[in-house]
Amino acid sequence: MHKNKSIITDSNGNSKIIGIFFILSVAAVIYLSYMLLPHYLSYYSFKDFAQEKAKFAQVMKNEDVLNDLYKKAKELDLPLEKEDIIVKKEEGRLHITAEWEVEVEFIGGYKKTLKFTIDAGGIK
Repeated sequence: MHKNKSIITDSNGNSKIIGIFFILSVAAVIYLSYMLLPHYLSYYSFKDFAQEKAKFAQVMKNEDVLNDLYKKAKELDLPLEKEDIIVKKEEGRLHITAEWEVEVEFIGGYKKTLKFTIDAGGIK
């Protein structure tokens, strides 16, 4: 018997290309997660921290809240300086805003800038 050695199908007639495509798709998802997920996790962690501060830090001085936020930003390795974090009291509530960008470079030199914004306001 002559065995058909095809690159596209195996001996049972199943497509090898589907398997290769599946493996490449899984690899792409893992790579993108590795490159992007840490930035988004840091963003959500900082956002949650800022929202908690805005809700429960009514009795703290703005400068103390700012110092806590800056310390948390450094823990999370965010590219924020104290000047980038705005803490002010408006209409009897604490309001926190911050914006930053992170540039991510992928294989092949493609660069993507991720923009993050925090806008947290406490209760009256």
